[in-house]
This record gives sequence, structure tokens and C-alpha cells, in this order.
Amino acid sequence: MIRLAVFDHDMTIVDSSYAIMEGFNYVARHEGLPEVSHELTMKYIATPLPTFCEGLLGEYRPEWIRLYRSQSERLEREYIRPFADTVPVLEALRDFGLKLAVLSNREHPSAVLKHEGLERYFDIIVGADEPFGHQPYKPDPAMMNALMSQMNVKPCETVYIGDADVDIVTALSAHVRGIGITTGNFTHDDFVLLGAWKSIDTLSELAGIIERDAIC
Repeated sequence: MIRLAVFDHDMTIVDSSYAIMEGFNYVARHEGLPEVSHELTMKYIATPLPTFCEGLLGEYRPEWIRLYRSQSERLEREYIRPFADTVPVLEALRDFGLKLAVLSNREHPSAVLKHEGLERYFDIIVGADEPFGHQPYKPDPAMMNALMSQMNVKPCETVYIGDADVDIVTALSAHVRGIGITTGNFTHDDFVLLGAWKSIDTLSELAGIIERDAIC
């Protein structure tokens, strides 16, 4: 049976796209460049910041990334919000008796989740620097393996839900089932090609999948 559901953070349980857009628009205004749209921002979701910079601002300059990062904490506090179905789904999964976790490449993810009002739903929150010290970034399975060991669950008892290729590769590397969610920039077909166990459009589909297919 599935005992542990692990979630990516950005664009999986929260919409961070507006914070990203506003960060690059801060750079654009500072540099006298045209501001970028949310539609354009979504085309580059889950890509590295230099790729974002090239796609949204026309070229990559290291100083632009530094300028973006100087505003990111403020803008995240202002613009990041949980998706509408995040809390109801987390509550439903807890009612099933599942353990819940977050696994993100972010540093200090627990502080971000606390600000979003989501920290209390999770048994453990794992990032690149906490709670196990600095770990290799996804798709290396080290964070996932440490998480499962800490929670005393097996890979076959675990699912990992994420919006990007790196999440599915992480799941496969750790021998857990990966569920892709199309709230980012990847489609159902993309997730099939990556080897995802399932793919969904919204978190509201998750409870039914786990209840129906939670067999090792």
C-alpha cells in the first residue's frame, strides 16, 4: 500500500509563476526592457534561470540573475499562493492515513511553506540544505532516499508528485512511482515518455488515484 506521498513545491502545490514573472519584470524595468507576460513566463517554467533570462529578456547576463534574486524573497512572499485544491487534497490524503512530505531543490523550504500556511500538513519537509544538511540536487535520488529512510517507508510505498521532468527522473532514480502534474510546462505525453506512473491535470485527481491504485 502507498504510505507516503511526496510533493514537489513550485507549480505542484503552489503557483509560483506570478512571482517569477514579477521578478523578471523588475529586471526589465530596471534595464529599460519590455515587460514580460504571464503566458511567456509559463513557456519557460521549470527551466534554469539563465534559460528564463534568455527567453524572457532576450539574452542572459549574470548581473540580471543577481538582480532577479535580490527581489525573489520579497516577491515570493507577495505572489506565491497554494493552488485552490492543494489544501483539500492534503487533508483528504491525511484522512486516508498517508504520511505527507515535500521534496524540493529549494534551500530553506520549510520557511517558505510556513509563510504559505502549508507547513502543518507535512510530516517532513526536505530541501537541498535541510533537514539532512546539504544534499545533491534533484534528479539525484539522495534527498528522496534520505526522506524515505527517515520516514521508515519503502520505495514501493512511496509516490512523488511533480510538474517537471526532473521530478519524474528523481522518482525513477529512487525506484518510487512518479506522478506528473500538468500545472507547469509538461504535458501528459511528456510524462508518458519520461516513464511516469500516472499523470494528472490537477491535484484533485490525486486522491482517487491513490485510493484506487495503492498496491505495491
